[in-house]
Amino acid sequence: MEDHSKHALCPIPWMSQSYRANGDIRVCCQAQHGPTGGILKSEDGRVLNARDSDLNEIRNAPIEKDIRKSMMAGKRHAECQRCWTEEDSGMVSRRIIENRLWTKGGWDQLREEDKYEWDYLLENTEEDGTINTDAIGNNFFDVRFGNLCNLKCRMCGPTDSNLWYEDQVKLWGDTYGDSHGTVKLVPNAKGKYVPEVNVYDWHESEHYWDQMYDMIPNIKKLYIVGGEPFMIDQHYAFLQKCIDRGYAKDIVVEYNSNITNIPPRAWSIWKHFRRIGIGASIDAIGELNRYIRYPSNFDKIWSNLEKLSVAEGNFRMWLATTFNIYNIWVLPEIMEYYIVNSLPRVNDDNFKPIMTPHPLHGPQFLNIRSLPKAVKDLVAQKFIDKIPYLYDVIDGTNFKDDRKEAMKKQAKQIIDTYTDFMYAKDFSHLSYKFWEHTNRLDKIRGHYFKDHCPEMFEMLKKYAPE
Repeated sequence: MEDHSKHALCPIPWMSQSYRANGDIRVCCQAQHGPTGGILKSEDGRVLNARDSDLNEIRNAPIEKDIRKSMMAGKRHAECQRCWTEEDSGMVSRRIIENRLWTKGGWDQLREEDKYEWDYLLENTEEDGTINTDAIGNNFFDVRFGNLCNLKCRMCGPTDSNLWYEDQVKLWGDTYGDSHGTVKLVPNAKGKYVPEVNVYDWHESEHYWDQMYDMIPNIKKLYIVGGEPFMIDQHYAFLQKCIDRGYAKDIVVEYNSNITNIPPRAWSIWKHFRRIGIGASIDAIGELNRYIRYPSNFDKIWSNLEKLSVAEGNFRMWLATTFNIYNIWVLPEIMEYYIVNSLPRVNDDNFKPIMTPHPLHGPQFLNIRSLPKAVKDLVAQKFIDKIPYLYDVIDGTNFKDDRKEAMKKQAKQIIDTYTDFMYAKDFSHLSYKFWEHTNRLDKIRGHYFKDHCPEMFEMLKKYAPE
């Protein structure tokens, strides 16, 4: 059989659904950086929302068909630019990961009988991109159950965390854009800002859950994000339903979580599933992580990682560090900490044995591509200088030789690909926006860029606007 993975194919548009925090349905979470954000619309242009849509029929929405048609022709679709941007810098993109996960003979995360042959998917796809929804199930749900969160990270906003509402009003005003239109924030009875129309409670829809309960036999993987997913009560009830009906043993549940707090009920539920995967959103060590992911407590996060590393159940975790202007200078130090403090089940393989990093794509003014050329040069030189030191750190561990070699390979790969990514485009014209955002948010929160990122502050201060 031909190796279709070398072309533009990705299984996501065939057997997956992705929901924004407001319930608007998109092709894939990575597509948020495409020209339309990958948002599904009906033939008459209406945005499709999980609150009231038919979750089977929407799979042949116009944009879904167009993306499949493009992929089958071996072309890069514009909505998929994030994956192609990363692959062009030598990174392992979401497209590559999903191909390894869902195709026969790939990773063992899923049962072999739950995977697909590309020939089968293509045989059940018409020339215009329409799929036979009876032959290809709703197997993968990528869900953001609202924007309820206990952090207000600097690169996020009110669409990602309800804690951002107050800062949003102080920083940019009482309105902001979301995929469906404009959200207006108004004071509630207690004087706290909330959306005038709450678009983030879509997951309370009985119509949605009735469909999800019917689909349980088809589900092979759930990817649950937030907000902070561990705070969403409804999803635990759904997981319990999967257990009660006998399907949990065949389902992989994956999260991206800040793991600042793990509810007691989660431990008794998770142990019943085929695998629980957790991408720990940690962007730095100690107080810098608190500055970026305010008001997180790094010691508490690491303590929860330690508990998960020995908990009952089939757990797999990875350190999902997102690199941006605030933490790119200390990338080598972050790697060193992860190497020295390695935990069981956490990046515990030779594929990505140190961490599972991601470049921040947006907002662009926090993207490392917005650094001035002279600063990029300093970052790149530091990276080169640190490689021998990181090799020495790895050699000083007690890992077996094959793990040490895998760590060295990944350390070099991270240095090289992030350097390539940084130089690939020039967004330095957005420097003024970086300073406006950073300085105003610093004053609102009372903690400062120059104190938490002193090296980067010194390199960038001469580029600050008057």
